[in-house]
Amino acid sequence: MKHKYTFFAILIMFAAAVPQRVAAQSNIEQGDEAFKYGYYKTAADHYRAEYRKNATPTVAYKIAESYRLSNDYARAIRYYSVVEQSSSAAIYPHLDYFLASMYRMAGYADSAMYFYQRYLRTANNEQLETRARQELRACQWVIDTQDSTKADESTYAYNVKHESKNINTEYSESGAVLIGDSLLLFSSMREISKPGSKDAIQSDLVLMQLFQADFSGSEPNKAVLNNWGLNQKEKHSCNAAYDPIHQNIYFTICDADDFSNIPCKIYVSHRNKGKWQKPRLVGGDININGTSSTHPAVGYLPDSTAILYFVSDRSGGLGGFDIWYSVINDGKNPAKAVNLGTPVNTVGNEITPFYDNISGQLYFSSDWHLGFGGYDVFRSQGNRDFWQEPVNLGPSLNSPANDLYFSVNEDSRSGYLTSNRRGSFFVSDNTCCNDIYSWKLEKKQPRRRKIEEPAPIARKGAVHTILPIKLYFHNDEPDPKSKLATTTTNYFQTYNRYMFMRSDYKKAHTMANGNVVYDSICDAIDYFFDYDVQYNCERFEQFLNLLLDDLKAGHRISMTVEGYASPIHTSKYNELISKRRIASIVNQIMEYNKGILTKYMGSGGGSLQIREVAYGSSHAASGVSDDRSQTNKSVYSVEAARERRIEILDYQYLEDDSSLISCLHLPTRAMHIGTYFTGEYADIQVHLNHTAISETTLDFISVGSPDVKVVGYSKLTPGRELIIYLRMDNRKAEPTVSSFLPLTLRVAGEQITQTMFLEYTLEK
Repeated sequence: MKHKYTFFAILIMFAAAVPQRVAAQSNIEQGDEAFKYGYYKTAADHYRAEYRKNATPTVAYKIAESYRLSNDYARAIRYYSVVEQSSSAAIYPHLDYFLASMYRMAGYADSAMYFYQRYLRTANNEQLETRARQELRACQWVIDTQDSTKADESTYAYNVKHESKNINTEYSESGAVLIGDSLLLFSSMREISKPGSKDAIQSDLVLMQLFQADFSGSEPNKAVLNNWGLNQKEKHSCNAAYDPIHQNIYFTICDADDFSNIPCKIYVSHRNKGKWQKPRLVGGDININGTSSTHPAVGYLPDSTAILYFVSDRSGGLGGFDIWYSVINDGKNPAKAVNLGTPVNTVGNEITPFYDNISGQLYFSSDWHLGFGGYDVFRSQGNRDFWQEPVNLGPSLNSPANDLYFSVNEDSRSGYLTSNRRGSFFVSDNTCCNDIYSWKLEKKQPRRRKIEEPAPIARKGAVHTILPIKLYFHNDEPDPKSKLATTTTNYFQTYNRYMFMRSDYKKAHTMANGNVVYDSICDAIDYFFDYDVQYNCERFEQFLNLLLDDLKAGHRISMTVEGYASPIHTSKYNELISKRRIASIVNQIMEYNKGILTKYMGSGGGSLQIREVAYGSSHAASGVSDDRSQTNKSVYSVEAARERRIEILDYQYLEDDSSLISCLHLPTRAMHIGTYFTGEYADIQVHLNHTAISETTLDFISVGSPDVKVVGYSKLTPGRELIIYLRMDNRKAEPTVSSFLPLTLRVAGEQITQTMFLEYTLEK
């Protein structure tokens, strides 16, 4: 079960600051106290003040936790990553889980999958392990449903509009319902003075209060505080639901002593002769001491008897917060509360129900059913005791963030939604706070029936207009401190993490002399991230599409990927980094569009050949710092960052000179031919497969090094390998972890010249 304060914080996205204590306390003490009361934004501010003086993983973790609980996803990722890359990471057993959840909420399903998988290797918490496995399934579902074919299959899409500042503020608004056709009722945060408090941390109350906005035209008027007697002076009042048949309004009142303990109960007010009566606690077992009951919604049986749907964490549920219901006899007397059960409720949280009586659909939000991020909106057809399998409303409505409080207007084709998606008004970060959005149904363009399609007619050579492409990496990425030359990470995962580090790069230069110098450095960093990093990644995505078009059109492609590194590490290690960077690009190519390109690679088809060349730091520009004591120059400078890259170039159509298809299938990646020793000659044999149907030979072969000679080669005989014999003169060579030798071949009778790369190691 989730903690109540965490659950409530999700719904109101608390981000307000509170006054400082007058008494002398350390930043950590003030941060811990604010955190205890649930004031996470204030806690983060105190912890960050300490971090500026004492940048330890312990403080970074406190900052990350504060940002996670205030739904500041980007900043949480930043500080969790600091801990994850430190030697202290092992002391935080749930670090990878929380980092994964923040990537998921930020919309990076692939990065989230990586950290969920890593967490599961060492997970020792049964509840989080179960959640991580479900989140992995959800991330895969997101990747598989980017075309929305597995989400809501209806013929309609949702046109979502952000409501204006007449409704939304920089704090949090939620739970909008339209009463009739002219009155919008919703909840909004407000900071209210609390005189006489002995505790400075609680000297101001941040309360949810019910507001209303009248429609005099197409847009609502400025919202005003509701005056029906529903609001409480020192308690949260929120989550209104209207029963027009029995003239009742149900709503939630929650304690507001602090944000670490927020029990809620459901109240009802009845309208008699045009006036709303004093609210009373709903009877029966709707409210149970020691548990929360909230999020009321009203439905009807065929005889107009009201059903009150609500949310509770009481015992007897499936787990977390579940949706329950109670039949309200005569509009006054609630029957025993019943859990909706499966398939609606799960071991996760199901909240904010809304029942549309016209369509017979229950709408609700869940953080367990497969969705795009935090809470998604789902629908289930049914009533009372029978419900169909819930359906996700799809990417036109749901976002990677939290999507809640879905409501439907009387026309059944429009309504409202609460979300903290990007673009919401905010205090500290553009995912911290909830806003109200309106939606309208629009008819989708009909899908064409998929038939056997001919290969696309791609404009040959279009890819050359976007080459070369340079893709950038943070220092020692991917897989910091690894001694391997390969990686399981793909490029987009490193890119997602890299793009969150812009502020780290600026922070490294805060000691620059003068504001003018610092501003100039920040401008250069912004340009680097916006143009070099982001723009090239976008071109890489375009490149993958064009590459697929070329291969589908029947072209045989050879491309070269070169890897580079800045000089901060040793030459040997930089060669390994370059190879890992190249491997991340090859992984991304292989994973593109569910692995569609793999059938064109290697012996399975051979239409795509990738040549890999790792230069390490041997080509780094002169003047780039390698001083580890001055990381502002050797790590966080734009000059050093531009050296940490791979380049995609030399894109060739192998059939340009001939329509023949070669009987040689060269390896798509560099062939490792072994380890040799300096100070002597080395005799090398290169074995290659071929598909020659009659005996033939080579008529062209060359090597790209004056120290290597071709001393012979066999014929291409059906059923046997082609063997090329080389002699390498290493008498004056220096030891190296990895060197590359180009070998260029052509089969007799063909005009297709192909090049492969041989990789080898030299030792003393």
